[in-house]
Amino acid sequence: MNIGVAYDNGAVAKNLGDCRDFLIVSTEGRTPTGKRLASSPGAGTTDMIKMMSLEKIDVLICGALGLGARNALEMIGILLVPGCEGSAEEAVAKFLVGEKQGDPTLLEIGREEDPDDPMSCMHDCAKCAGCGPIEILKKIPEA
Repeated sequence: MNIGVAYDNGAVAKNLGDCRDFLIVSTEGRTPTGKRLASSPGAGTTDMIKMMSLEKIDVLICGALGLGARNALEMIGILLVPGCEGSAEEAVAKFLVGEKQGDPTLLEIGREEDPDDPMSCMHDCAKCAGCGPIEILKKIPEA
């Protein structure tokens, strides 16, 4: 498993959107096997998401994060541990032993509940394609 931490001078970065550096800790089970620093190639959320995907990050420990970044990270299968602060390495150690940290309510803010969305995709049609472009194409009469 690879654990990423939004990194700022040895600490968990306060805001994921402003962060370009990440501490990446590789683990086997609950034992750390290596650590290194990686940087996002650009300053945007898209560059950060690409980097997370290429680095095969399974868990991301961070401070605050925006709704768009949260949705994108969840869609690529990253477990989020938001609202953390303090030492980046200590945050990883706490995660590995199962100690609660951060503020999980950050993930509840802005959650869209739609009873007409059977896939719970929050209308992100890249996830299920059930309510977006495919439905539009079905309405176009055949020639």
